[in-house]
Amino acid sequence: MSRYISPVLYILLMLVGCVAFISIAGVRVGIFEPLTGFSMLRKSVFASLVLSILAAISMGACRKEKNVGVQRFFFLVLIVSFLYSAMWIVFYFQRAELPNINDITTDTQNPPTYLNVNFIRNSKENDLSYNTDWASIQDEYYPDVKPLFSKKDPATVFAAVSNLVEEREWEVVATYSGAGIIEATARTPIFGFRDDVVIRITQEKNKVRVDMRSCSRVGDGDFGVNAERVVSFMNDLSVSLNHSPVPNVYFGR
Repeated sequence: MSRYISPVLYILLMLVGCVAFISIAGVRVGIFEPLTGFSMLRKSVFASLVLSILAAISMGACRKEKNVGVQRFFFLVLIVSFLYSAMWIVFYFQRAELPNINDITTDTQNPPTYLNVNFIRNSKENDLSYNTDWASIQDEYYPDVKPLFSKKDPATVFAAVSNLVEEREWEVVATYSGAGIIEATARTPIFGFRDDVVIRITQEKNKVRVDMRSCSRVGDGDFGVNAERVVSFMNDLSVSLNHSPVPNVYFGR
């Protein structure tokens, strides 16, 4: 029996691997959209879970044959397929409790406005108007999302922001140095989902305030990606500004 089952499991394992690879590579090279790739990956996870069950059943059904090589192959298929599906399932459940919001900003009262991003989004993508109902949800789930305040001059802060945007290899949509605004598009590491970012630099008395907004183009939720992007950017900006011989940067309202 094992000589019939082994080729089937091998082919199924290769198919799952191919679907997983194509789902990610296809998005990265622009063959299809991120949502299509994400759907393909989700199906590969379910298929991999089924494959691990089939491998376990095959181990039990063929145990009387006492073929060590075949049993090792079944075990290998079981481990590989189970670990693959478990990795993505654990990732999902770790973030399943996060809210279904996709627009994060350091200023929920007066969020930075997108100026040019409106012209590059199509009608099927998320609207750029800020949903005020999300402000309290953001405060509860992402309390670390805060503006940055600096005692340095606006030009220095703007230069530091521009450098960080360039380091992250975000696609700059528009730059208004006089108004202290930068618009850019960031992409998520795996599927390359496009999230649009706007950074606003304003003068408040003797301090410079940096606000940031990150909004997903597609999807109801973002699994916390936009909040992570904002917090990471602000932390790096703080470090960057603190490393120069000008007064320290601090967070606060």
